[in-house]
Amino acid sequence: MGASRECIDVARHLFPATKNLAYFNTAAVSLGSTVLSEAYSKFIADWTGHGFDFVYAEQAGEKARSAFANIIGARVEDIALIPSVSAAAGLIASQFGKADRGESIVIGEREYSSNHFPWRLLERKGYEIRQIPFRNGGLEPDDIAEQADGGTRLIAFSAVQTASGHRSDILAIADIAGRAGAMTFVDGAQMAGALPVAPYLDSIDVFATSDHKFLLNAGRGMGYCYIRESVQRSIVPTNAGWKAGAVPFESFFGPDMRLSQTASRFDNSISWLAAIGDDAALSLFDRFGVDTVFAKNIELVETLRDRLAEIGRRAVDLPDANQSTIVAIPLDDTDPAALLDHLKNAGVVCAARDGNLRISVHFYNNSDDIDRLISALKD
Repeated sequence: MGASRECIDVARHLFPATKNLAYFNTAAVSLGSTVLSEAYSKFIADWTGHGFDFVYAEQAGEKARSAFANIIGARVEDIALIPSVSAAAGLIASQFGKADRGESIVIGEREYSSNHFPWRLLERKGYEIRQIPFRNGGLEPDDIAEQADGGTRLIAFSAVQTASGHRSDILAIADIAGRAGAMTFVDGAQMAGALPVAPYLDSIDVFATSDHKFLLNAGRGMGYCYIRESVQRSIVPTNAGWKAGAVPFESFFGPDMRLSQTASRFDNSISWLAAIGDDAALSLFDRFGVDTVFAKNIELVETLRDRLAEIGRRAVDLPDANQSTIVAIPLDDTDPAALLDHLKNAGVVCAARDGNLRISVHFYNNSDDIDRLISALKD
């Protein structure tokens, strides 16, 4: 952690697009920062002038792994580098052999496809795939408890639902999984970098995320997967290559195979450019302080919800414990394309997802952005 921290109010100046836009679409892709662009510019200049330094890029990936571990409160030894959430889900799904009678997988009916398709495919191995309808925009523990039993092998869910902003009760769901003897797989793409993960980490088996949303590098190409140490010992690194070696640069050729003894044995070969970008982008969390970023996000979403209520815009009603940095407004009969176009003309960027206007905040937003959004919605 840095010895001193800058006031988070200056963070906005590092994201030039905020001068002209009220950007509320980080749940899709983050804004680019000057820190990110400078890192890319320097690396590409060195590449074109002196050749590609992939060793430096690999080192950047290791620094990014460490930074991510700090953001979610994990040991760096428990973090694998993956290309996407679906790749992490595929790794875990590949561990399941042919199902015995009565074995099941529990997932959400409206779950995002990266955390849906890999589990649905296990039906081919004989698993009963129990899809639970959403209530209040997400999975409720009571509904999961009705479907999880002694034959349930895995419960997969999103920490925060991408379309509704519903934040799952991770501890309650993990408790249900524990009593059933099931593994938990959590899609953290809408939580990592936006809200604290550390309070829940001891209850999670696998937590996977991409880098292009609240982790601030929309160039994408690299992601992160926390794997509980006990789970690491019980699964096989089915995609192992040189990157999974105990000393990767000494693991290019056989006949020996000496894999890493940490979660890095589940690494995929990384996008070197993504690693350069992630190293730079994630440094902002240390620059301003992880807890400060999270506190700013919570403050912003509280202000946003209050302002929407003032103009009679009905957001999906969620208890405080289920709220996130995503606020969803049911579109009902409103044409989403027309509404998004209207907002864009007012300099406001949002998204439409699964019947909702989706508004997502991050620490580079401020009250002026919210005023601009409210004014555009009143129109």
